[in-house]
Amino acid sequence: MKAIKVSVAQLTPKLADKQKNLQLISDAMIEAKRDQADLIIFPELFLTGYSVGSELDQLAETEDGPGMTEVRRLCLEQGLYAAISFPEKGEDGHYYISSALIDDNGEVLGIYRKTHLFDQEKMHFTPGSEFKVIETSLGKIGMMICFDVEFPEIARSLKLSGADFIVIVNANMHPYELHHNLFARARALENEIPVIICNRLGKEGDLDFCGDSMVIDATGDILLEMKQTEGVQTVELAIGQQLDPKMSYTTNRRAELYSKIAEQ
Repeated sequence: MKAIKVSVAQLTPKLADKQKNLQLISDAMIEAKRDQADLIIFPELFLTGYSVGSELDQLAETEDGPGMTEVRRLCLEQGLYAAISFPEKGEDGHYYISSALIDDNGEVLGIYRKTHLFDQEKMHFTPGSEFKVIETSLGKIGMMICFDVEFPEIARSLKLSGADFIVIVNANMHPYELHHNLFARARALENEIPVIICNRLGKEGDLDFCGDSMVIDATGDILLEMKQTEGVQTVELAIGQQLDPKMSYTTNRRAELYSKIAEQ
C-alpha cells in the first residue's frame, strides 16, 4: 500500500473566458502545491465553462492549443499532476468533451473522451469510443467524466483493466446531486477502488451546479466531502489498501452469466 495526496478544485469557471479560468487553475495549483499534493483535479470543461455549444468553434482546442499549453506549463512549474477537462477538437474534425491527465513534467500522458453524453451535449459533441487507464508514477488512473459514473460497466471495465483509482471530472447540476453522490460511492465500493469526483459550483443560464465533490476510499468511505464549499481541499488517499478477502467482488463475479448485459 502507498498513499498519495490529492487536491480537489471545486470552483466556478467563467463561461467562455479562458484567461480567467487559467488564472483560477494557476491559483488552485499554487494552493495544492502548498498542501504538498501530488495530483489536482478540476471539474468538467473547466477550461471554458460548460455551456460552450454556441461558441464551440472558437473555444475548442487540441492538446497543443494555447489553453492546454499553459496548463502544461503550470504543471511543470508547480511539479504537479493535473486532470483538466476541455472541449477538444479531434483530428477527425469532431468535438469531444475530454479530460487530459498531465504529469509533473508538463507532459500529456493521456486524454479520455467522454463516452456517455448527457442531454443536450449530444447536439454539439461526439461520444468517445474507448475507456482509458493511464499509467503514472502515482499508480494506474482510470478516467471518467460526469454522466459516465451512472453506468456501472465503465468503472468495472477500468478496474479489470488494472486501474488503481478512478478520477471523475464533473459538471453535475440540480436536481441530480443524489445521482453522482450515490453512484460515486457505489462505484468505489463495488469495485474496491478509490474514486475522486470533482464537481463545480455556480450558474450558467438555467443550470445550477451542485458541488459536493468527494474523495472516496476503496471501502466506500468518504474521506473528503466538500458539499457547497468553494475552494481547493487536499486529502491523503491510500492506494492498494488491504481489503476484506471475503468480499472481493471482482474475483467472486460470475462473468459467464453476464454476457446478455452487453448484447442487449
